[in-house]
Amino acid sequence: MGSPGKTNRKRVHFIRNIFGGAILIVGAPYAYRAIGEFITSDPFVGLQAKRLEGLDDSIGIRMDDVEVRDYSGAKLTSSAFAKRVDVRKDRQAASLYGVRDGLYQSDQGPIHYSAANAIWNMQQKRLFVTQSVHVENQDMDLKSNGLTFDDNTGKLSVMGNVTGRMYKGEITAASLLYNMKSGAVSAGPIDWVGSVALSPQDDNSAVPKKWDIKGEKWSSLGRGSDVMVYEHAIAKDDELIIVAPLVQQNKKTDVLTASGGIEYYSGKANIKADRCTIFRKEKRVVLEGHVFMYVKPKAEQEDPPKIEPMPEYKPVTPGQVVATHDSKALDKDELKAKEDEIRSSKNLREFPLVVVSDRTEYWYAKGGRHAVITGTPQARQSLQHDEWRHVWSHQALYDGEKETLKLLSSPGKHEALMKNSLGDEMSALDILVSTKEDDDYIEGNQAEGHIYSTDEDLPKDDKKSPPPTKGTGKGGGLSKI
Repeated sequence: MGSPGKTNRKRVHFIRNIFGGAILIVGAPYAYRAIGEFITSDPFVGLQAKRLEGLDDSIGIRMDDVEVRDYSGAKLTSSAFAKRVDVRKDRQAASLYGVRDGLYQSDQGPIHYSAANAIWNMQQKRLFVTQSVHVENQDMDLKSNGLTFDDNTGKLSVMGNVTGRMYKGEITAASLLYNMKSGAVSAGPIDWVGSVALSPQDDNSAVPKKWDIKGEKWSSLGRGSDVMVYEHAIAKDDELIIVAPLVQQNKKTDVLTASGGIEYYSGKANIKADRCTIFRKEKRVVLEGHVFMYVKPKAEQEDPPKIEPMPEYKPVTPGQVVATHDSKALDKDELKAKEDEIRSSKNLREFPLVVVSDRTEYWYAKGGRHAVITGTPQARQSLQHDEWRHVWSHQALYDGEKETLKLLSSPGKHEALMKNSLGDEMSALDILVSTKEDDDYIEGNQAEGHIYSTDEDLPKDDKKSPPPTKGTGKGGGLSKI
């Protein structure tokens, strides 16, 4: 397998090679100019008065087994054989049949091509390939129904579907457009299936995953540009689906940017954000603008990913979140089980969790996985029977190696806050929670709050059972909860 640098360069030249091959599929356009010059010089003037047997009245010249060559100085840049060339009497057009053994020396190596029929219109300076086209080199093996080249504008457009192999993947494109003057290229709609390192997870994989990438348009700005652009793209493999209105890849910096409202679907979580930037060299991902993460319950995390509606959720302030207690009478054991479920972090992965923030920055290199979540992040977890847990903070730090989440306040404030549907409320300078499965560890620094409790937890002066009461506790320094 090639190095990541070589793989990235190949992906960047992906569309460019398609167009480079298509341009010279039936001999370089410059070679057709040479045909025009050759014909208009009237080399067969002595035959004009004679009618050649078997020729249509519109045909003035017929040549069999013709070889066309184009040179740049002394260097051969393109060549091809035509089984037959027919030139109209008015010298306006030449028809080529059975174009084969085409060769073009491109910047990426030799390109071989063939075509059934082609017409070169000398007055309009346009080339029309009217039947099957085939182009091949070490990276691609493509076929198309035909193409048109306009020598006046320098634009090449492919008519009909382009299908075949490209970089060990299968490609289908409805149209191709190339500007020979600027080098700008575009294609679409397009579908490519093959192995490529696309997501951050692929960077830690020995073998890139097989992806199916669909897009309405893929393009490059042309020569001197390091950026490839993908519009309205959907990329999927067995574990991920990525949807983005606009994706830009910079081949020089190896940075991939998706914007316009991106969506990410996996077995474990679904994510939405205004913008996502992947810095491959640094192994870092930045999600920005209305970052929404829906973490699925453990029981659903083995399901294959699918594009699905995400829960509606708007950030709320702590004052907007009020505990409401079930009025249904519960016996002692039921009440204890309910309280344990709501307060325990061991079941953190058993229920869905929604996390929102303004910005999430994640380092995904193995051994250094961690995240910084900013912009007043908050999270809400829905439990059974409409019970819930809710947390707020000024900033959150996730340690992927230790599997811990730390909620932080701004300096001197108690903005790390936890509430639940029992009526428990705790604020602290910071709160550390374990995200490990079956780990119930949680601690707060300079924590203070209110803990909802039943009469069984309070001292009794008599045998009467008082109504549920809120106990208040405050502490300085480090307090374990």
